[in-house]
Amino acid sequence: MAGFKPVMRSPMQKKIIIAIIIFLILQGCTANNPFQDPPNIVLILTDDMDNTLMPYMPKTNQLIGEQGATLDNYFITTPVCCSSRASMLRGQYAHNTDILQNSPGFARFYKLDEEKDTLNVWLQNAGYRTALFGKYLNNYPVNAGKTYVPPGWTDWAAFVSNRDEGNFFYNYTMNINGELVDFSDSPEDYSTDMILDKSLAFIGSSVAADSPFFLFVSVYAPHGPAIPAPRHRGLFSDLTYPKKTSFNEADISDKPLLIQTLATGGDVFDENDANGYFQGRASSLQAVDELVEKLVQTLESNGELDNTYIFFTSDNGFHLGEHGLSSGKGTAYEEDIRVPFMVRGPGIEPGTAVSQMTANIDFAPTVAEIAGAETPFFIDGRSFLPMLLGEQVPWRDGLLVEFGYIDEEEPSDAPPDPETDNALNGVRGGAFRAIRGLDYVYVEYVNGEIEFYDLVTDPYQLENLAGSLSAETLSVLHTKLDGLKYCEDESCRVLDQELKIEIQK
Repeated sequence: MAGFKPVMRSPMQKKIIIAIIIFLILQGCTANNPFQDPPNIVLILTDDMDNTLMPYMPKTNQLIGEQGATLDNYFITTPVCCSSRASMLRGQYAHNTDILQNSPGFARFYKLDEEKDTLNVWLQNAGYRTALFGKYLNNYPVNAGKTYVPPGWTDWAAFVSNRDEGNFFYNYTMNINGELVDFSDSPEDYSTDMILDKSLAFIGSSVAADSPFFLFVSVYAPHGPAIPAPRHRGLFSDLTYPKKTSFNEADISDKPLLIQTLATGGDVFDENDANGYFQGRASSLQAVDELVEKLVQTLESNGELDNTYIFFTSDNGFHLGEHGLSSGKGTAYEEDIRVPFMVRGPGIEPGTAVSQMTANIDFAPTVAEIAGAETPFFIDGRSFLPMLLGEQVPWRDGLLVEFGYIDEEEPSDAPPDPETDNALNGVRGGAFRAIRGLDYVYVEYVNGEIEFYDLVTDPYQLENLAGSLSAETLSVLHTKLDGLKYCEDESCRVLDQELKIEIQK
């Protein structure tokens, strides 16, 4: 080219230019991390906890809720343990994880090779130490080998599935980093306390290693039989269950046949039954409340509290007598799909209230954004971190809620799950797909029955309006649900912004 004269650079100048280029590349790689230092992340996950129990955890309310944000409309998109946990780890609806009920549970998750691309793997790739202590997925480690440890965990201590109708409070076995360890019925082996000890040790070792960490504290309480620690026995012997107008609903003739059958079969579940369950559930959570306090105290003493996000929530809700059902989960009713959620951490103003509709599919992308971790394309949820930090962002109008296999025979990778406190688990007729909108819920069951509740005028879901809706309204609802139940990644996020409807009767 005429007039062009190449610029000659010295070896030193070339080294400086290369260093600048490398620096800019590295800056670009971490640009999606809004924090100067990678924050620690702690998830405290209870098992089968509904919102009625939150008033009986004063330390948790004070140390997390009051010091951070409460998500008032947090939902579980498949209200049983294994499905919910798989969705939390992958950021996907259950029809995309293909874990649509508790059985086969882990065996199917393992068979589909989904553990290789989960939240803990993303965080470990981003430089985090990771640990899980307590319950993992139902039926773990069926078909994977007794000492199997999933990828992406620095430290691991998970309950091993049992087949004798036992529980995970006492007399359980854990896989601890590839070694099976039996625990007894002695007070020091009470599982919540054991999980706390391991959590404190992991925090200490991570601080000593000068490494950010992700700690998954997965307690069994208040899951049935809801055994409290010895120090808490009899603590709530006079407690009564806060019954709603839906408790032992008098007229359930408008409910689906399955609900009617379950409600009228067996002994009547009365107030005394509900009170007894509730007392045990509240008592079993007292050790969890103490766990929260000790975790916060340890983080503070280690100088890590101000750089740690602490999440508290449950894997699903629980009903006790609503609509005539006894005790359990797995329905599309509010008691089962709506759970407590609170979080404290850097940038979250104390007393923050988030009213937008959030869900378990949003947990993984939120934590990944906090950590600056790369995420895969398949995520169905979205990060709610901006809302925790006080930003206004476009959001959804509703969610898909789903349970059970509807397009194929139920997978048989594992024996039936021994956790039998879920009335609908294993009942093929109980499979359903639903839209939980901002102010309504619409449900289609596999046998063709439908439900519709106007949550503004009927928050306790007493009157099924499906039979009085216009054909046009039913057609719109069916079409929207049909799109949601097969959505994937971005299409889910597009469709859930189109769920407002005008009800015509």
